[in-house]
Order: sequence, then structure tokens, then C-alpha cells
Amino acid sequence: MHNLALLLRKKEKMTALLERLKQKQKELKLNIDNKPKFKKQKKANVFSKIEEVKGRKIYHTKIFNDFYTFGISKNEPTKFFISLRGIFNIEDISMFHLFSLREDDEFMGIYYGIRKLDKAFIVKNFNKKETYTLRKCEYIEFRFKKGSVFCYLNGLHILLKKDRVNSPYYNTLLNIILELETELYTFYNKELLKGGMIPEWIKKRQK
Repeated sequence: MHNLALLLRKKEKMTALLERLKQKQKELKLNIDNKPKFKKQKKANVFSKIEEVKGRKIYHTKIFNDFYTFGISKNEPTKFFISLRGIFNIEDISMFHLFSLREDDEFMGIYYGIRKLDKAFIVKNFNKKETYTLRKCEYIEFRFKKGSVFCYLNGLHILLKKDRVNSPYYNTLLNIILELETELYTFYNKELLKGGMIPEWIKKRQK
């Protein structure tokens, strides 16, 4: 009975999380003209490292779980905001901006990859009440002629698991990322590959 009760509680928590993600997906399909009101918006720097490589400025975010929301602010149309859910607690929201192009800069596109971490990253997840170790992490790169922003998201690893293809979280996260691609490419007036960028990456990497 104890094991059954524990399983039921875990199922209820997962159901609640999926419902939250579905709601966020619906919100992304609306006209996001105003800045969102975050429940717990962090003021701390979202970047763990900023470096210059061959004349290009490279920004690396800290490791987050997945997306909260994104879009263009009506009051600041030159900014595209991206807000992320915390890896330790998904209720913790952090945000950064991508800006309109300046001078001779150019938006090169969105790219995906996996990077080995410099050192093991221990995750104590508040929501799932579990602890695990990350030795590598998937990322989304927003690439420009003059630099890049590498956004590290632990949730992306789900998209590379064949046994999770039909899960609600998999489909919701995939749709959210496809929506992000569409909105960002539109923001930079760049043509997006038919079907999006991430399906090709998943096809090559999924096991």
C-alpha cells in the first residue's frame, strides 16, 4: 500500500507539471505584446561565463530546466525576451534578451548540440525530490556573426530518447521549441527551414 501511495503521488505531481507546460504552450500561441508577470523572477545573472573567441563574444547561460515563455515586448520591440525555468526549482524563473541587429551583425540561426561539462553538476531537484549528476548537457545556440548565446537546458535530453517520443512532456516541449524557432526567425526576418531546425537534430541524435 505504501508503494502504491508513493506511485500515485508521483503520478499526480507529473500530471500537474504536464498541465502547467500545456498551459504555457497555449500562452505562447497568443499575442505576447506585454511583458509577462513572472511568479519568481530572478534578478541574478543568468550567464555563467562570457568569453571572446576569435573576435566573437560568446555567452554561456547557467543550466536551466526548460522554457517558461518568450516573445517581443510591446514597449521594447527591439528586444526578444526568453525566460527559463530553474533546474533546482521550476518555479524559479530567469530571463535574458536577444536584441535587434546592429551595424554589420547578422543572425546566423538556431543550432543544437551537447556539451561535456567542465565538472560534474549535481542537481537537487526540489520539485521531484531527487538528486542526480549531470556530466553533459544539451544546449540551444543562438548564433550571430559577432557572437553566440549558448542556452543550456536539461529538459532537452528527453527529446533524444526514443522511448519518450509519445509522452506528453516530449510533445509539449517540442512544440514550444518549434514555436520559439518560428518567432525568433520572424523577429530577425530570416527564412526558417521548412519543418523547423530541431527535428533534424533529433533525427541525428535520438537513441
